[in-house]
Amino acid sequence: MRYLLSRARTLYKYILRLLLVLCLSATILPPPVLTKAETAPSLPSVGDYACILADDVFFYAAPDERRGVFLLPKSYYVRLMEYGTTFCKVEYQRNESAAQRLVGYAKTEELTFVNYVPVRPYLYYVFDVKYTIEDAETGNSSFLTEITLSCVYYGDYRVGSETYCYVLRGEEFGYIPKPSGFSYDPNTEYADYLSSLSPPSSDSSEEPLPTDGASPMQIAILIVICLLVPVLAALILKPPKKPTFDVED
Repeated sequence: MRYLLSRARTLYKYILRLLLVLCLSATILPPPVLTKAETAPSLPSVGDYACILADDVFFYAAPDERRGVFLLPKSYYVRLMEYGTTFCKVEYQRNESAAQRLVGYAKTEELTFVNYVPVRPYLYYVFDVKYTIEDAETGNSSFLTEITLSCVYYGDYRVGSETYCYVLRGEEFGYIPKPSGFSYDPNTEYADYLSSLSPPSSDSSEEPLPTDGASPMQIAILIVICLLVPVLAALILKPPKKPTFDVED
């Protein structure tokens, strides 16, 4: 009888230790970290558009930093013709209305490629420039003293503290001093695109439920504990079988 009681005490201690180890394992083991499969970023393809997000992005005549023609208008786009790690061959403007299409280069790192086709990719801005003929005789009405020409704006070009406009005047490209008060409306398509990606703001009264759940291993350990507790309790509380032989004290 004493031997059976000793075995029961030993088994009880062993069960308590096992339960303690299982409980500690369930609480200490960190949940597995799930990582997304890393994939190489896809390069832009011909025909994709890139937005200009800075004030100092040049349109180059050749893939050379010394061949800058004008600064591309901020918030507008260029269309990819050929991708390069340092320079991309790009298209700016279309052959429509008074504008002419230009093909040149832009630095790849300064372009922000987008996965949509902008509705208004290029800035189309026409303004008039008046030229006064100083040597004309003002008293003779047969001589012109002033002439007005329309210019299609392409971008700015800075020389020291002076700013010029690169324009198309008739069939010729060139630079003219930037008129005072010159301004154009920015393109908001890229900002609208970013706004569409941000999730809608939720009501502050509805607090989100915590997303950190138990890992599968922790759940499995808890299930094993729940299954073992009744079995082990039954083994502990079950009275020992009466021996078929007489036990001498």
